[in-house]
Amino acid sequence: MKTKTESRNGHQVRTKAKRLLVPVDFSDPSFLALRHAIDLAEDFGGATLTILYVVPADSGWLNIGREEFQDLDRSLQKQAGDELRALARTHVPPTVHANLEVRIGRPAEEIAAAATEAKSDVIVLSTHGRTGLDRYLIGSVAERVMRLSPCPVFLIPASQKRQKRESTRTAALRTKDRA
Repeated sequence: MKTKTESRNGHQVRTKAKRLLVPVDFSDPSFLALRHAIDLAEDFGGATLTILYVVPADSGWLNIGREEFQDLDRSLQKQAGDELRALARTHVPPTVHANLEVRIGRPAEEIAAAATEAKSDVIVLSTHGRTGLDRYLIGSVAERVMRLSPCPVFLIPASQKRQKRESTRTAALRTKDRA
């Protein structure tokens, strides 16, 4: 996959993505998106991969009681960081440079903000394949990310199967508390 930009004369110019953002929620579909992002990073040779997890924060009604949840948010953030490091060790090969990031907030908004701040060239995002009432009640994070994203979004359907490849990789973790 190459990203497209438009030159001054209106012609499409294809460039390789250098910064890929892959949000994960530790579900099977998000592991599939991670696998695709790793493949893209390897294909682009030297692309940086940012693996993001967003701890969902419900602001409640008019933020009432939000302060009481800050300790819980920090605990969930630490747990997510531990899980991200384990994920990187088992799934990201040493040839791929990976940054890990945990944020607290609304997933779609935080994904878009992370893409903006990291100047990501593309977001590789899984869908969960919800339809009907589930989609209406729960909503689609992927749809909101597509609306808010500052860059192209590469959607990986939940039903797509990929071959699993494992190797080891150490990575650093950067956290950002936006609550």
